[in-house]
Amino acid sequence: TTLFRSNEYKSYLRMVKGPKAKTFHKSSKGTNSTRSDKKNATEYNTDSNDNNENQGDKIPPLVPKGAEWHVALALGVFVSIYVKCTAASLPSGDAGDFIIAARHFGVAHPPGYPLYVTMGYIWMKVLPFGNPAYRLNLLTSIFGGLAAGVIYLTTFKITNYIPSAVIASGLFAFSRLIWFHSIGAEIFSLNNLFCGILLLWVVKFQQTPVSLRAKVAIEASFISGLSMCNQHTSGLFIGTIGLWMFLSLLKDKAITVKQFVNTGLAFAGALIPYIQLPISATFFKVPSTWGDQRNLAGFWKHITRLEYGTFRLTASDRPSDIVGNFQFYTEDLVSELGLTSLLLSCLAIVTSFRIPKIRTVVYVILATLSGYVLFFCNQANIDTKKQLMRGVLERFWMQSNVAIAILSGCGLWVVYHYVSQAINVLEKPLKAASLIFALVLTYNQIALNYSTCDLSSNYIMYKYGKSLLDSLPRNAILMVEGDMPSLTSRYLRYVEGYREDVDVVDQELIGFNWHKPMHAHSFKHYQYPYDGELYYRELLGRKGEKRPFSYTFNEVFDVHLQNNVPLYVYPYMKEGDHRWKDNFDLWPVNMLYSVRRKTNPYSLEEFLKIISEADYFVEEIHNCDSSLYPTRSWEYVIAEACGHTAFFPVEHAHRLIVAKEDYTDPGSIQQLYKIIGLYDQSYLELTRRLPDGSLKHFFQFQHNKNYATLAYVLYTNLIRTDKVEALKFARLMCVQFQFYFERLTEPEADNDKQIRSLVASVKQSHPTLMTDPKYERRDIPAVRDLEA
Repeated sequence: TTLFRSNEYKSYLRMVKGPKAKTFHKSSKGTNSTRSDKKNATEYNTDSNDNNENQGDKIPPLVPKGAEWHVALALGVFVSIYVKCTAASLPSGDAGDFIIAARHFGVAHPPGYPLYVTMGYIWMKVLPFGNPAYRLNLLTSIFGGLAAGVIYLTTFKITNYIPSAVIASGLFAFSRLIWFHSIGAEIFSLNNLFCGILLLWVVKFQQTPVSLRAKVAIEASFISGLSMCNQHTSGLFIGTIGLWMFLSLLKDKAITVKQFVNTGLAFAGALIPYIQLPISATFFKVPSTWGDQRNLAGFWKHITRLEYGTFRLTASDRPSDIVGNFQFYTEDLVSELGLTSLLLSCLAIVTSFRIPKIRTVVYVILATLSGYVLFFCNQANIDTKKQLMRGVLERFWMQSNVAIAILSGCGLWVVYHYVSQAINVLEKPLKAASLIFALVLTYNQIALNYSTCDLSSNYIMYKYGKSLLDSLPRNAILMVEGDMPSLTSRYLRYVEGYREDVDVVDQELIGFNWHKPMHAHSFKHYQYPYDGELYYRELLGRKGEKRPFSYTFNEVFDVHLQNNVPLYVYPYMKEGDHRWKDNFDLWPVNMLYSVRRKTNPYSLEEFLKIISEADYFVEEIHNCDSSLYPTRSWEYVIAEACGHTAFFPVEHAHRLIVAKEDYTDPGSIQQLYKIIGLYDQSYLELTRRLPDGSLKHFFQFQHNKNYATLAYVLYTNLIRTDKVEALKFARLMCVQFQFYFERLTEPEADNDKQIRSLVASVKQSHPTLMTDPKYERRDIPAVRDLEA
């Protein structure tokens, strides 16, 4: 009786009509039959795609009645964990650019991301605690937690099944890719939030009475416009969802001309944040910004990403590898969300045509997902053979993972649906088992990725940038190339005000003709030779002739060294213009390279003094355990690369020593001893701090190789000046390079020319040394004396 009086049953009668209703009424006898019919009524009522009749005069609530408590609980859990793991300082990626822009109300790289920058600017002004980087990181973490909460709510609205919502949101939120990129100042978590909301509005549209769906479409249009103010890739979701809503409204004749116009106006009105770009360019003197949006041409160039390539991931001419990109996508999907998620998603897709409750929503999500993945695989012109580039590309799979996560939740409900229909007795136990299964998978995700994604004590990028600036003398200029050197050093200089006596110049940005009008006010020492762009852009563009008023790095170096301004480069010079090499050299000093004229090089004594007095070793940077970070992350690259900088100065000194060759006077011999000792000392100190791993093995290999060349130079000069000392040294070398000596009998053993030359010289001058019974290290007092 309760069933027959319920609104669900009345809705079911309106749908099936006439004879079917009577048949159902007559067969509804018995406990099991009533329970099954009630479930069927609920399922049919949920899907209104097959029922275009008016089901009421109200839009259903966004959060289903009675579900508020567990939706709020899930949202609180996600936000709390994300906030706990928020990056303590400057993160990697494009975070430095966003923090600089948000701090000064500037313009980020194309297309500008005005919504994120504007919200970040207000948030950083309002929040009373934390460094500037942490403030924006915290806002991003909140966006990330909200995105996971929206996925929970969306899945629950589709299935009305808590375990489905748990598994969808849990696998998504705590996958390494999503988690790692949602707790630092990046736009991806806000994009995930918008894409989740768009799919939530798909469900809301489907569950709304036909006569009121136009209002839901207008709301979705406004959300779409805001989403386009953050990340343009959301447009691939917007296109599919918008087309489906429009065709549905036309089919049901449920939209008027006025409502159609209002939908367009809602989208256009939501684009208002883009006004931030010309306002910033016109009224704010930002120390570091991108582009000149003071005119319509500059504004259009920026929002359409013309400097990158509007529909390309990078500005290079590299063709995209569709098959390779799709293969990488599937591998990454299984790695991040797990094989279980993929299987459940496939189950939902395959079976949904038989289940009206989820059919339409699953098809729309599938179409949205397919369009996004295919488009991106076709347009992503990036080399996925390189781990770092795979890390750059995989960030764009986060948007597709939003859809996959919801489909996996639907797949779990499908399992529950069929099993509970077949065996009614298992309905409650199966629901409990499903919830436990979902919680176990979520816990497993947390356990696997927590150590990697907890950035609450991660200061590697901050200390990396600080090490670069600490390597500079006073009133110097640092010309940086590459995202991480540029963003870390510019953040410290122009956001935290560290080393205000120096200028940080990005070699990439000074190649644009807008750089001088937008940046000249922020420099104290850097001078533009004259108006125009750097010539290297002409070379990169494969144009043969130099344009009027353009200039080269040669002229940049010349104008500063004429004025005795210390000029440094890190980590290398921009490719394209090599003419500066005719007049200038780069000398490794601390972590940087000092620009010197070829006519004014360092003397060997002066350079040795610089090396011996250098104090730039930062343990957290040069001794960073790269295994703590994903291999595709910038943190991993920095941790792997920075240790090498400790050897740059001594290796350069080693090259100078070898190049001189003639050391016949005692002073030169002592100098050789000094540089060998210095090299050995730096090697021992560095390897002592390094954890075991490939980086340590690399240093050991480099040490043996370079030590051998210095030993060869020292020995060949000793043999001409002091044969007794040469014999002692030869014995030491036999011990030092015993491994190489033993391999020389093999036909294609060590090919190192310096080591072979050293052994040949030793054999020629001391033919009995190699067979001396006192060859063992412990039996040679002279070796111990020399070591002492």
